[in-house]
Amino acid sequence: MPPMPQTNMLEVSSDPLSFDPERALPAIAFRDPTWLASEMQHIWHNDWVFATTESALASRGDQVPIVVGDEHVLLMRNQENELVALSNLCAHRGTLLVEEPTNAKRVQCPYHAWTYDDGGRLIGVPFAPKNWSDRSAHCLPTYRVESWHGLVFVSLNLEVEPVAERFAAIDSYVSKCGIGDFVQDKELQKSEVWECNWKLSLVNAMESYHLFKVHPKTLEPFAPTKGSYYISGSARATVTGGTSPGQEDYLLMSLPPSFVGVITDDSFVWQAVQPNGTHGCVVSTGGAMGRRDDRTLGPVGKWLTRMAVESFPLADFLPEDKAICERVQRGFTGHYTPGRILPVERVVVDFGHYLNWRLNKVEPPPVHTEPTL
Repeated sequence: MPPMPQTNMLEVSSDPLSFDPERALPAIAFRDPTWLASEMQHIWHNDWVFATTESALASRGDQVPIVVGDEHVLLMRNQENELVALSNLCAHRGTLLVEEPTNAKRVQCPYHAWTYDDGGRLIGVPFAPKNWSDRSAHCLPTYRVESWHGLVFVSLNLEVEPVAERFAAIDSYVSKCGIGDFVQDKELQKSEVWECNWKLSLVNAMESYHLFKVHPKTLEPFAPTKGSYYISGSARATVTGGTSPGQEDYLLMSLPPSFVGVITDDSFVWQAVQPNGTHGCVVSTGGAMGRRDDRTLGPVGKWLTRMAVESFPLADFLPEDKAICERVQRGFTGHYTPGRILPVERVVVDFGHYLNWRLNKVEPPPVHTEPTL
């Protein structure tokens, strides 16, 4: 008689959110509405989420609509040159206020012309009764917004720890790269829908273990898997690195739950994710080449920068990533025994501890730093 198959204890646990951070996530994590509901509550509606780059909000009056979890948020740079984050739904009857990036000193509802200033205060109500006194009760809710090295993060939780504290353990590595000096081109920022759970696309962007197999012609020649290495990290943030033939080593920073960026001497490309149901996500990408102190960065330089970013393998390897992530998602209809994470993909363990911390309130291990060779 053939041996009976082993029972997957993790899959049949009475707690649907139970998992071992040292192993791959169970299939249920990528399809169960219970997981998504918990993620929305404890992650997307309570933690820092990458929103955009400061270049998209460079001028007073710039407005950028985003979605955080399932909440519509309007990012603005006010007339005092400060970043603000407001609800993007009119306090009257919930109309979406701004649908495309624009520039204006105020925000006006397209339905009944209720008007708000750049702090969310209601300042105009057409045909309101004389002495109508409810304006203060109809201001737009405000959220936390902070910038870190030119990257803008938003949290719906007003009590969340400052971004500088969240990413403090990797700040010295990122500061050395000077990513805030890169000239981000907001016209290069693009988004598309992938038919896979958000965690699949994020973890895929974090780890370099798959490059030799999934990207043999697009990425492996520039960033070989065997040249990747772990630097320092924890559940809050991780930096890894890798060798690149003929160039200085690159740095890869992973900022859960939504952001991964790759930094070289002359480029900075990034990928961000946003959940779209249990079986989908929105993947956004952007990039920059050239720094603010580059005096040659005139109109011709900007054109060359755009051409360089567009010719970067980003455009070629993204379809490969999309295909493999969607293939993995298609297999998550049944059960499997999650495999143990290898040292080469230690960043995936960090992400597992992040999920366990946010979803199950398990305090993550301290920062781990690999010895310098």
